[in-house]
Amino acid sequence: MPPSPPARSPSPYRPGHTPRCCSTWPPATIALGKIRQARASGTPLPEGAAATVDGTPTTDPEQAVMPLPLGGAKGAGMSLAFELLTSVLVGAPILTAFHSDDPRGRRHRQNALLIAVDPAAFGDHGAFTATVDATLATFKNLPLAAGADGVHYPGERSASVAGRRGAEGVPVTPKVWRELVDRAEGLGVVPPDRYTPH
Repeated sequence: MPPSPPARSPSPYRPGHTPRCCSTWPPATIALGKIRQARASGTPLPEGAAATVDGTPTTDPEQAVMPLPLGGAKGAGMSLAFELLTSVLVGAPILTAFHSDDPRGRRHRQNALLIAVDPAAFGDHGAFTATVDATLATFKNLPLAAGADGVHYPGERSASVAGRRGAEGVPVTPKVWRELVDRAEGLGVVPPDRYTPH
């Protein structure tokens, strides 16, 4: 199966309060973007994370064309459910085209199904957001596992990384930088002078 879109469950966000809590449940073991990153850096993929075009598991990012489902058969079922909700239901099915004889079916497409829930429909909105903050604070104060640097809820690390990248820049591997420079030169764009390899 091609990778299916992840389910995502964000909580209310208020500037100046706790960072946004956003849980993402991908039905695949690894994201396609991670496979591309591994391919660009020449880094092997984890065992059981991806497969070749004929479905053989591989750790070679050059041979990997699709991620394997998270949780085996249950993950495959969840992936199918997401495909039906986010592709078939919205009128743009991906799975059938991906596995057809038409090479255009493998072109990247992005589908989504958004379901918005208004907490105010269930009660007082202020009380809800306060309880979200209290729940996250309780979660943060749970006992730490040995060697852990803290308890982090979904989205917290990403918010920290985004802040750091905004201040310090985004790390780019030498291979990717060379590709960017080549593409820029081909388009007549002058790349920045400073670059520190990561």
